[in-house]
Amino acid sequence: MSFRNRLRFEHQLAALVGLLCLALVGATVGGAIWLERRSAVRLAEERLERLAGGMAESLDATLRERFREIQVVAGLALLRERWTADPAAARGVLAAMRTTAPDYAWLGFVAADGRVTIGTEGMLEGVAMNGRTWFEAGLTQPNVGDVHEAVLLNRLLHRAGPEPLRLVDLAAPVRDAAGTVIGVLGGHLSWDWASRVRKRLLETAAPGTELWVLDRRGRVLLGPQVGAVPFGPALTGGMVERGSGTFAVELGAEAIRAGFASAARGERAEIAGGDPALGWIVVATRPQARILAPVHRSIRPLLALGAAVALVGVVLAWCLGRGVAAPLRRMTVAADRIGREPDATTLPHLDHAREFRELSASLQALLRRIGTAERELSDATDRSTRVAAFYRRQIEALRQVAGTDMLTGLLNRRGFVVPAEEAFAIGRSGRGAAVLVIDIDHFKRVNDEHGHDAGDAVIRHVGALLAEAVRGSDTVARFGGEEFVVLLVGLGSAEAVLIAGRLCAAVRETTVTHPGGTIAVTVSIGVAMVAGQDADIHAAIARADAALYDAKARGRDRVGIAPGTGGTERAA
Repeated sequence: MSFRNRLRFEHQLAALVGLLCLALVGATVGGAIWLERRSAVRLAEERLERLAGGMAESLDATLRERFREIQVVAGLALLRERWTADPAAARGVLAAMRTTAPDYAWLGFVAADGRVTIGTEGMLEGVAMNGRTWFEAGLTQPNVGDVHEAVLLNRLLHRAGPEPLRLVDLAAPVRDAAGTVIGVLGGHLSWDWASRVRKRLLETAAPGTELWVLDRRGRVLLGPQVGAVPFGPALTGGMVERGSGTFAVELGAEAIRAGFASAARGERAEIAGGDPALGWIVVATRPQARILAPVHRSIRPLLALGAAVALVGVVLAWCLGRGVAAPLRRMTVAADRIGREPDATTLPHLDHAREFRELSASLQALLRRIGTAERELSDATDRSTRVAAFYRRQIEALRQVAGTDMLTGLLNRRGFVVPAEEAFAIGRSGRGAAVLVIDIDHFKRVNDEHGHDAGDAVIRHVGALLAEAVRGSDTVARFGGEEFVVLLVGLGSAEAVLIAGRLCAAVRETTVTHPGGTIAVTVSIGVAMVAGQDADIHAAIARADAALYDAKARGRDRVGIAPGTGGTERAA
């Protein structure tokens, strides 16, 4: 009877522990799979939202820059009389704009009667624009039109390929000295620029990712099925209202995960000088099946591991059940004393059965290994602390590199942010801060005639001259291409203009030597003081940028001064 009771006890114990192991392993494996699925989906949605946000920011930045450019050129005082009296000179300005920003398919001036009088490469000159939305709206205020297919330019530009040319219209009124509108400066921005941004981002995205650009009504402007409305009005309205986020949707028979971001706010730029706002929505999508494919591949190994762990639990339960209670209680009491009492460092040697002797020896060995592991853990902790300190230093070094222009060693746009904020605070406090926007004259000609290596040499040469010519408290940054920005702090307007003139002269009096010979270089400079009405440093930069355009329009190699800056304009 006792033998049968002992067997029953063993069986019951083994069955109980086996069921517990199965339940725990099942819950652990199921929880791990659920967490892995949720983590994979969440990570994918975060990446999709970042991807959509990146494209939205790129579209917004380019459109804002072109919109500002159209308004600046339309308002240049130097060109007020030339639009009608000197079309050749005005055409040259538009050609230079198109060279600087090749995404312009066309730039032109339309007289108040609706006839195109000036167009890049002579295109559309003499054509009537009456009734065109961008022209009619441009007579009263700056505006941006939504994406549409080109009608006249598609034939004139001899565009190759099956895709028709699509444009974004930009327009701003041109006024004479009396403030009367004499015409409209219009620009047709090729939508190909957005296609290139999309292609570049998709090359770095996960397989199966798609990027869509929608208008406010959900119609596809860029991406699969151009012109379709894939997401429905309710979902589109939610995206417009939220601005950014993620969602899941069924497209056809396929479950899709998506992230989205708005590229602008509102339906149209209603205020002259405001930001363009067409309400585009960028959506990044990826099939849920692709997102969860790695999770599904890991389910079978997890289930096999769980079954193995459960089997080990049953075997251990059977072995434990074969022992007697007394030796186990002795072992339990002795084990409980370890770590509580100073003299309790070993476990008793059990002689009742070979299994208990082996268990006793194994536990003794385990205690020794635990001591060894604790020492190794302490050593590993010390090593990890040193490694973490090393990586912190590396990360700080990378942050410094990220703010430096690789070609010139000057600050880039990222590195420019902190000193720009400090200079803006100094200017607002009344201690004086000036912004110099500097552009290398005829830089495209240098690249065309001498090659891009020579162009890089010119940029390095000008950057070195600027860095040497200013004080240690001033800041020189390369904004990209051949454009530099200099921040002068603690100076008045007259001193800033004087320094700008010296910089012009310093560049003019030196030449750049390269394997093909020497190159004479000049720069044009726009100067603006940080003013109390400036919302941020970018407002001062914008005024200096407008003064730079004025200096270039007056012949280059000279200093243009923003209105209200003071000082005397300097020419070559």
